[in-house]
Amino acid sequence: MTLTYTPEGRPTQLLRDLLTSYWDSRTNNEIPAPVILEIPLPNFQRVDVRNQGDTILVSLEGFEEELIHIGFKNRQITATMQIQFNVFTSRQRLYDMVQETRRIVLAKQHHPTDYLLNDFEGYANTAALTAVWTAGTNTTATLNTSVSQFGSKSMRLVVSGGAGEAYRALPATTVLIPRPYPDRLRHITFYAKINSGSDSIGVTLRDASNRSGLYRTWNVTVDSTSFQKKVIDLSDSPAASAGTWDVSLIDEIAFTGLDNGNTIDIDHIDLATTEFDFLQYQGYQEDTSTFNYFSGTMTADFRNVGEPVDVLV
Repeated sequence: MTLTYTPEGRPTQLLRDLLTSYWDSRTNNEIPAPVILEIPLPNFQRVDVRNQGDTILVSLEGFEEELIHIGFKNRQITATMQIQFNVFTSRQRLYDMVQETRRIVLAKQHHPTDYLLNDFEGYANTAALTAVWTAGTNTTATLNTSVSQFGSKSMRLVVSGGAGEAYRALPATTVLIPRPYPDRLRHITFYAKINSGSDSIGVTLRDASNRSGLYRTWNVTVDSTSFQKKVIDLSDSPAASAGTWDVSLIDEIAFTGLDNGNTIDIDHIDLATTEFDFLQYQGYQEDTSTFNYFSGTMTADFRNVGEPVDVLV
């Protein structure tokens, strides 16, 4: 048997991505997204945030693993996370940032390893949408403000003249934002509806520079005129593929094989790993000893209860 390499999940990276992708600045940008960083970053011994403005630093404060014997062997894992707030604007901004972080932690307690790729709320118009999403041959993409699963916006794909597709880049790798996807990606979820009938559409991960030569496609059926949740399990065998799979080259996600004559609406595209089952909020404490800025610390635990332990036979 040949083992497949899967990078171990960094709790700090997972929590950083969770806060970054689900941050809601509110209607009039009352709670601007701060700079959110892991500490320490993989390539640095320390983080200099003097010129970064309001910041949130995410750190791992402890990691415990316990073996459980219940018929089969399982691991119980607890990763204690610290979320440090450093705010130079005002105490009100500190409280607003704490409120938004608390909202995310509590709202995502049962889905703690998600990365929200698109909720379409941040696009002002169709031009802004198509600056990120490319409509392929036979496809017209527009920002739909009349129907959505969440919020008030979704993406509408109208297919005419033959099979269609739409695609966008995955989050790019930079020094400060290492991309955990697709190397640890386990599920892709989204909500979709169709104008009538049904369509088996492809969810494709591929190399943007070699779209027909390196890809994997998983199919899902869209057959409802109201939004339904669709889940792609990447551990399932793909319906189609090409090339030798190399996650370091996969930089694009696409909806492919859209049937001619259909109108499909898509909302809330979410990428997920499976490292942890829960994110448990523990509390918050404000630091009042600082005199030239405002600060506080929130704590939460990533937890995984009952992860099976492999047994060699």
